[in-house]
Amino acid sequence: MKSHQELQNQLNELIRIGSDIVARQLTKASAGNLSVRDPDREDAMLITGTGTWLDDLGRSSFVRMSLSGEILEGELQPSSEWRMHAEIYKMRKDAASVIHAHPKYSVLLDAINREIRFFTLDHISYVRSYGASPFAPNASDQLASGVAGNFRTHDVVIMSHHGVVTCGETPKGAYRKLLNMEDGAEMTYRALMLGDKDSGFPKDQTLSVHN
Repeated sequence: MKSHQELQNQLNELIRIGSDIVARQLTKASAGNLSVRDPDREDAMLITGTGTWLDDLGRSSFVRMSLSGEILEGELQPSSEWRMHAEIYKMRKDAASVIHAHPKYSVLLDAINREIRFFTLDHISYVRSYGASPFAPNASDQLASGVAGNFRTHDVVIMSHHGVVTCGETPKGAYRKLLNMEDGAEMTYRALMLGDKDSGFPKDQTLSVHN
């Protein structure tokens, strides 16, 4: 009963997050996908179905499936990028949720080879660091393995010319990382427009934040 209620709470969080992602223009329509690890099975997850709009999610919008690809419950086909989510869960046993959206500033700065700088305490506290995965075809094994490999050392990964994916111990935790990543990217963009190429969070204070 406890795990059932936990799952319902996590799905409700994802439904609210999906609406917020679109409202903040961090993605459009059905672009992106959201998932949680099944609390009853470490080797299973619930992920948004293919073609579902993130601001119009309900309980039936999710597909329960094993990390190996077997559909366990649900009327929809899983998101075409389910392999990426599965590989992240395999890589990170501590991850309970994965969020993937298409935030503009993060993708733009990566595409023009600009490092995203962190300026605030929140950026450093929640994002800490980020990885970058080279472009690979959508829904491919190459994309899944390339992205998941970055999660060995990061909780946030930019998918070149595509989007950003994060993981966390809760859906809200994963989403907070996405929000702060995009905030850092927007502030970097604005700093570049002002001609600033070097400013950022004091490097001698980073460890004090993480300790």
